[in-house]
This record gives sequence, C-alpha cells and structure tokens, in this order.
Amino acid sequence: MLDVKLMRRLDNALGNALCSALALAKRAGRPFTTRERATRKIVVMKFFGMGSIVVASPSLKALRDQFPGAELHFVTFRSNKDLLEILGLTDKNYFVDASSPAAFVRTTLEVAAELRREGCDLLVDLEFYAKFPLVLGGLAGIPWNAGFYLTAEPWRRTLLDVAGVYNHYFHTKDIFLSLVYLLAKDDSYYLDFAEFAAKYKYPKIVPTPEERNNLREKLKGLGIRKDQPLLVINPNTSPDLAPEARKWPEARYAELGARLLEEHPTAAALYIGAKGERAYVEGIVHDVGNPRAVSVAGELSLKELVVLFAESAIVISNDSGPMHLACLVDVPTVGLFFADTPTLFAPLGTKVASVAPPLYSIPLFTVYNGKDVVMGKPTDEIKNVAARSVSLDDVLRVVRPMLTETVAAHPRHTN
Repeated sequence: MLDVKLMRRLDNALGNALCSALALAKRAGRPFTTRERATRKIVVMKFFGMGSIVVASPSLKALRDQFPGAELHFVTFRSNKDLLEILGLTDKNYFVDASSPAAFVRTTLEVAAELRREGCDLLVDLEFYAKFPLVLGGLAGIPWNAGFYLTAEPWRRTLLDVAGVYNHYFHTKDIFLSLVYLLAKDDSYYLDFAEFAAKYKYPKIVPTPEERNNLREKLKGLGIRKDQPLLVINPNTSPDLAPEARKWPEARYAELGARLLEEHPTAAALYIGAKGERAYVEGIVHDVGNPRAVSVAGELSLKELVVLFAESAIVISNDSGPMHLACLVDVPTVGLFFADTPTLFAPLGTKVASVAPPLYSIPLFTVYNGKDVVMGKPTDEIKNVAARSVSLDDVLRVVRPMLTETVAAHPRHTN
C-alpha cells in the first residue's frame, strides 16, 4: 500500500488546489443550479481506518432510516472490502486501490466514472481533514455535499452544502451521526440529537454454528481444545500512525498473558495480528513462557477474526481496528489507549472498559493538525513514554472483574 504520510502530503498539496478549483466552478454555476429532486442515491466515503468504518456503521443505519428508498453506496480503499461485506449495510461498494501510484490513479478515475454513470445525488464525506473525498465527488459530478468543517479552508465552506461540526467532547460514533442528523433535521443547535443518536448502535454480528465450529477446528490444529476458554490479546496498532507511541513495551503484553493464564489455568491466551505482524507477535508469545499462549497472527481471515471474538471470554486490545470489530459481537472488551483518547474512540457495547494514562498530554495527536504532529514533533519521533506510565496492575484492575463476571455468566468459560 502507498505510504500513508505520502498520501496525506499529496492530499494536502494537490487537494487544496483541486478543491479551490471545484469551489470556484460551484460558485460560478450556483445561479443556474437548483436542488429539487428527491435524494435517490447517497454516496458515503470513508477511506482511512478499518475501525473508523465500524464506528461509522450506525450512521449508515441512520441514513437508511432518514432517506427511505434511497440507495446507499460506499467508497473506500480496497483493503476494507471484507469489512463492508461483513457489515452488509450498503447496496453497492466501490474500491480505490492504493497499492501503487498507478493503481491509485486508475481506480480513482474508474470509481469517478462509475459514480457519474449512477447519477448519485448526495455525498456524505466522513473524513475529517482529507480533501480526496470532495475531489472524487467533484469528478463524479455529485451535486450535493455533506461533510465536516474543521479548519479554515475557504473552499470547504463553498463545497459543503451541509457543514457538520466536529465536537471532540463526543464519541466519534456520535460525531459521524451528527452529520446525518443535520441532513435530516436541519437543526444547527442539535436540540434533539441525544435522542436521535441513542437510537443507533453498532450492528450485531451473530456467527453461525458452522462458522464457530470451523474456527474451533482451525484452532484445534494450533493445539487449542474445542472447550477451552479463549482470552484474546491484541498488542498491535495501525502502522500508519505513530505505532511505537501507541504500544506498550512488549514485555508487558507478555506479562499480561502470563498473569491471566496463571489465574485461569484452563484458558488459552491467543495473541492476534496480521501477517506482517507475525514475528512481533510470536516474540511476545515466546516471552509469555506458557504453552497455552498461542500466536494466531496471520492465521485468520477478517471474518474468522470476528468469529474468534464471538468465541472469546474477553478481548484486550490496543486502540485499533480489531478492538472495534470485537464490539460487533458484543464480547467483553478492554481498550488500551496509550496515545489517543477513549472519549473519542472507546469500545462500545454492554461490557466494555478503557484504560488510558491520566496525562495532560493525551491525546498525543488530533485531527486538527492532520495527526501529523505531536508536541511540535513529527509523529515518527514520538516514543511510548505515555504508554510506559500505564502499569500491568493498572490493566489487570480493569480486566479481572470483567473476566470474573463473564466466567460467572457463561459456565463454558469456567476453570
């Protein structure tokens, strides 16, 4: 995949120029443009962050309710294809291939042409600072735009027919929903927003008995018994944004697994990760020093990962996509926030908790500076100083009662 920092630099440099040109064209054509037809086809765009797409899923449900009969289209990177299939909330999906510059340009033009043929009416831009969605919407000839106005970009006020407000005191799920609310209610004071937002939750994914059995058979090949309680630990985070600042020291992930296995002598601790994270995860598992600690990094498809979460007694995860995926099956989940804030991204469900250092420096980065700068420094220069301030006992104090409650409620997870 293209380097995310390069994409952001290009988006900033080229995007500003292209959006300014689109805004000029829109102002020139405004006297001759009316919007009288009903909204028949809505295009939602969200490119960065698998977890962010999960967090946006209630907004897709809200769009369905507020625009009954309208088709719901979604544009994202090809790497998010499996997730959209799991969610199953859209009528048609389009994918931009970011594997190389040539593929990116080719597929962007293809998606724009396809959207233009569809004759879409409304673009809902769920990126907070990227310019690419509005450029793509302009190429596709989408006449009506809704998105967020965060920074002083004059062209954005022209291009956005509905300008949403980014309120960092709310969870990102509600920030996304606030844009749908504006589209539906035209209430800039959000007087009824609390009631509106409360109606929309994450979709509930319920794996079939066959899917559960197939997963257990696969785990059996890794030495995990079919009746064995599963404790899932995700020590990874996105490599695209200050990954070292967002991780605990490796030894603490190992110590966490070792302590939990000591306290639950029939359980298995499964450490997850992508193929590219396999060596890192296996190093942690080796340091656990217990045969009931197993790496499944690179062994599972995205759908199998969701099924694994459904089979688990608890998921303990860094602030990342898998943490939000776990919420789709409403498994007890503990989110570890070492650089960002749970105010914006906490796991959502019936049994969830978050651990974050109580430091004035958190969050280390924000959307207001494109998440490119932390404390006046580039993100790749920031170390995990804040993460190291969170002790193993800090995490265990949160995990233990949740795990005890799960064991009591589900005899299958008993020791």
